[in-house]
Amino acid sequence: MASRPRYPTLARGLYFPLVLILFMALSLGALMASLAIRARIETVPARGGRYVEAIVGPITTLNPLQIQPGDPEADIVRLIFNSLVRLNAQGLPEGDLAQRWEVSEDGQRYTFYLRPNVRWHDGAPLTAEDVLFTVRLLQSTDLPGPPERARLWQSIEVIPLNSLTVQFRLPEPLALFPDLLTFGILPAHVLRDVPPIQIPTHPFNLNPIGTGPYRVISVHVEEGRIQRVILSASSFYFRGPPLLEQVEFRIFPDTRTALQAYRAGEVQGVARIAPSDWDQIRTLPSLNLYSAILSSYHTILLNHASPLFREREVREALWLALDRQRLIDQFLAGQGVVASSPIPPGNWAFHPQLPPVPYDPGKARALLEARGWVIPAGGTVRQKENLTLRFRLAASADGFHDLIAQEIARQWQAIGIAVDVDPIPGDLVGQILAPHRFDAALVELMVPGDPDPYPFWHETQVDVGQNYGGFRDRDISEVIEEARRTPDIARRRELYWRFQELFQEKVPAILLFYPVYTFAADERISGIQMGALLNSPADRFDGIIEWYTLVRRRITVR
Repeated sequence: MASRPRYPTLARGLYFPLVLILFMALSLGALMASLAIRARIETVPARGGRYVEAIVGPITTLNPLQIQPGDPEADIVRLIFNSLVRLNAQGLPEGDLAQRWEVSEDGQRYTFYLRPNVRWHDGAPLTAEDVLFTVRLLQSTDLPGPPERARLWQSIEVIPLNSLTVQFRLPEPLALFPDLLTFGILPAHVLRDVPPIQIPTHPFNLNPIGTGPYRVISVHVEEGRIQRVILSASSFYFRGPPLLEQVEFRIFPDTRTALQAYRAGEVQGVARIAPSDWDQIRTLPSLNLYSAILSSYHTILLNHASPLFREREVREALWLALDRQRLIDQFLAGQGVVASSPIPPGNWAFHPQLPPVPYDPGKARALLEARGWVIPAGGTVRQKENLTLRFRLAASADGFHDLIAQEIARQWQAIGIAVDVDPIPGDLVGQILAPHRFDAALVELMVPGDPDPYPFWHETQVDVGQNYGGFRDRDISEVIEEARRTPDIARRRELYWRFQELFQEKVPAILLFYPVYTFAADERISGIQMGALLNSPADRFDGIIEWYTLVRRRITVR
């Protein structure tokens, strides 16, 4: 019998591997097709890049203990230093260098626990000694600053319990105490041998070491004033390194020259847009604008020692007779909100059901006439017995407040009240407010964080505090006192609501408006977010570690 050919057997041996290879190829193709459908290329923020901002100066120091919250220096300092506590978008305290704190039952002991991973820009660890050192500086009368600041901290004992725990012992309960801890902490290992009186002139003020997201690289000074500050991202920052590698501040004399620098490509942002510059801003479509109500209010303080202001109806009439929206439109380019409460909207203690105080000159005239204030035949100014409703309105001679005062005087004249505007150059507090040498004064009051009314409106603060108008009312003082003692925030909110109701009822001052803060940044700067309320202009940098100019591509599979 002839043998069968062997090639069919050989062919059958090759068949299975060929099928397997074909199957694998088809499977791989299907997988690749599936991945192609599910994969996506996206752009995400990348580290690096630079942001240059224009700030209107002058700026003379970068020491956080030598500046006030509204000063332009505070914007730069916010990126260099941290405080034990910071304020959130509603003005409530939250931990910054402190990760948590405890309060004793009697409300007189506050124990703060520091974050264990915080380092200064030179690599040294943050300890309780740094907190103790900074508070002792504040207690010293040799450190220049408001005298009431030293008196406050001298009444408080600070005790380090261990390297990461510090306790404050108060002479009496103070529910808003955490709000007082928003000052920048200084490095004891750098400054411990420097006497407090020498701190204001120490080289540290121009080359500081902090714990913030950025460290100082260089400071350019001309004629005793800082002209340029260059910061670099800190690798030690406890919340993680910022996306922007470098932030630079350039100091300008006014917003107009700052905007010229933007047009020339020298800066990418402008810290604050003045009302007079809005027409110019509208010609720059590449600038994105970010706005929020600033936690302050403009008001007219009345000297309650004057017989003209003793009647509540007179004070209410002054309030009703003002077209405050007109003031906002005319002098703030619309960048303001009419105020009906001494606590700004957006703050945790703002009274949402408080009725607005309207513009009603007709009712103002009726109130005055009901109290016997009438315009005599042939006259233009209201009189009552031997009194004439005429007084002086003081305002800063800064080309802004004095102009607003002129318009206020014009509006009051329309209802028979004569007002002479008194422009005051320089310091209003020292010249007229503290010595109570004024009839009425146009001022701005800052109320960041806990809107404690005590300094401005408690009866004990007439001679030693900031109750410059000399307003004394027991009902309001009692509400303020209880709010200061009450640790429960819900109850404190109720008390602050009651205070706002009493303020409208008793009219200790004439509220005008809350200013709106606006800053501008080039459209190429991404990641900027800002809440509806700023406790201070520096709050716009709270999220700066998320700002970026560079992006990278990333493939994601869903």
